[in-house]
Amino acid sequence: MELEAVLAIARHGSFRAAALDLDMSPTAIGNAVANLEKRLGVRLFNRTTRNVALTSAGREYVEAIAPALADIRNATQAVADHSRKPTGALRFSCSPRRGDASY
Repeated sequence: MELEAVLAIARHGSFRAAALDLDMSPTAIGNAVANLEKRLGVRLFNRTTRNVALTSAGREYVEAIAPALADIRNATQAVADHSRKPTGALRFSCSPRRGDASY
């Protein structure tokens, strides 16, 4: 969820808008980003009370993870689509009608 949060913030330019987009609280979004930044040892966003902007490291990170997350979303959707489509062999077992000797 941290990576999705980073992409949503970068896309919307706002923690609040990203939270709405991901159906999370702004606090949860902020905590997710703070935890990720702590693990990475680098700030991804410059934050003020009025503005949120990617740092150069954040921009590089978003450019690197966006295609991978898109691939993961596509793969997840493709697999989920399998559950909606019938698959496999369909077998019929029928006996001939009485009096029908043409089998």
